[in-house]
Amino acid sequence: MRRIIFAIALVSAALAAAGCIFEPREADEPLSEGDPWIVPILPKDIFYNIQTGFSSAANSNYERSLAETFTFIARPQDWPDAPAWGKTEELDFLTRVKGEYVAAREIRFGDENTVFERENVEVGRAEYEGLYVITLDPGGGAPVEPYAGKAIFIVEKGATGWALVSWEDVDIYEAYSTSTYLRRTLQ
Repeated sequence: MRRIIFAIALVSAALAAAGCIFEPREADEPLSEGDPWIVPILPKDIFYNIQTGFSSAANSNYERSLAETFTFIARPQDWPDAPAWGKTEELDFLTRVKGEYVAAREIRFGDENTVFERENVEVGRAEYEGLYVITLDPGGGAPVEPYAGKAIFIVEKGATGWALVSWEDVDIYEAYSTSTYLRRTLQ
């Protein structure tokens, strides 16, 4: 019993020396990378992470959204002799975009509610076909540059959630240049 009382007294003295245990602690620093990563539980969650990774200063959300086997398939009319384009090339492209368009970068998939023209979701695999819109602002009073097109996006479930396996540009949208054209000009 004496040992228990002695231990309680010792702990109480240590707490008193450290300050009141009910004092508020210092707040954690907010994340500086922009929007937080959401765990891609549903296949469409990956599009949110790509959007936030595209617009933020860091590449992490975008990078984490791509499967290791990611492939971009260029629209042949916009880039007839396009090279093989995997995850490394995509991240290099993203870094160049962020260096050229420092004021703002936005990307939207599907309509305003991320609804695509065609959606096919199966166990472990989803395919979406529809519109994407990219808006790039270089800053300094230069005009904002829009890019848009129709693409097929394949998303697969892996060990850490859903990831984008491929992006295939398949058609133009109105008179806008496609992401294939943008990738070709920034390569």
